[in-house]
Amino acid sequence: MRFILVLVFYLTSLGLAQPRVGTENGLTRLVFALPAEARFSLSRAGNELSIRFQGTPPRTLRTLLNTPQVVGYRVTPSPGGSIYVVTLRAGVRYRTLELPNPRRLVLEVRNDANTARTSVRPQSGARAPAPVVVLDPGHGGVDPGAIGHVREEEVVLQVALRTKKRLEAKGIRVVLTRSTDRHLSANKATDLGLRAAMADSKRTLFVSIHANAAERSAQGIEVYYFGETIDQRLLSKAILENGGGALGQRLTQEARSVAQRLMRDLLAQANLKFSEQLALKTLRSLVRETGAVSRGVQTAPFYVIRNARIPAILVEIGFVNHPVEGQKLATDAYRQQLADGLAGGIIAFLNSGNAQR
Repeated sequence: MRFILVLVFYLTSLGLAQPRVGTENGLTRLVFALPAEARFSLSRAGNELSIRFQGTPPRTLRTLLNTPQVVGYRVTPSPGGSIYVVTLRAGVRYRTLELPNPRRLVLEVRNDANTARTSVRPQSGARAPAPVVVLDPGHGGVDPGAIGHVREEEVVLQVALRTKKRLEAKGIRVVLTRSTDRHLSANKATDLGLRAAMADSKRTLFVSIHANAAERSAQGIEVYYFGETIDQRLLSKAILENGGGALGQRLTQEARSVAQRLMRDLLAQANLKFSEQLALKTLRSLVRETGAVSRGVQTAPFYVIRNARIPAILVEIGFVNHPVEGQKLATDAYRQQLADGLAGGIIAFLNSGNAQR
């Protein structure tokens, strides 16, 4: 038995094992283990997607998956490796992602309407379904958020409305978690849960918009995607955004438990990697448009993005109590710059090279 387990591990390390397949609503993922020296390339002809692997042992195989997105795949030997031909169903799109340690290639196939990163421009003269972006202006109603030269609930709503207008002008559908000064529930945990539920696989990506406050003078923009952290400052921030006090501590601990579970889930890691790419592109665009200080991209256990089935980030657009930045956040001109930056990052992500082919 031990020999068999060792043999399976050895074959997997050589890239001999069949791809791991995962399915969920509107999505099929194939995860290929890759040896360090392997190379691969992709091409598509009609409903067949070919992945040519070189530096891997030759294989011959035919497997029927019969998922809503993938019929199955066949494998044939080729010089220096094998060719996997994945038969896609009509009306789907795909994206790929390479993950390290151990090295893997992730192939994600979605239904057209649920594509996580759909190109904004229709292809081949066809009218592609519009991406659906969820914008979540944080707080609102009974919860004003941070208060300084402006109120967080007000400035993030105005930036979200302006971002919505910019995205819709590009043919992107936008869903707002709130469009007025209101809460989704007077109970903070329920409110966050209702917002989080909108990050489902029927949408394309999720952006929660917030503003910062600090006891000491601090300024700049920072972007988060979901994950664990040992930085006490970031934990304190998560507790505050997750409701503060005992509630915030409880929800943060729940989110941290989710983060630890996701680190053991290969398919969830792929989605987190896409979230990281969305965060990087969004921060880059925001800093370019506003000239603000970049405080970087980090991970933290924010409750509102803990269960996202799509790329999801939380953006802190500035410090409401900074003597300069706080006053800028109160102006229409700066809010428009922030909206331009958010929209620019989202569009760059949707049109990025790994989005689809």
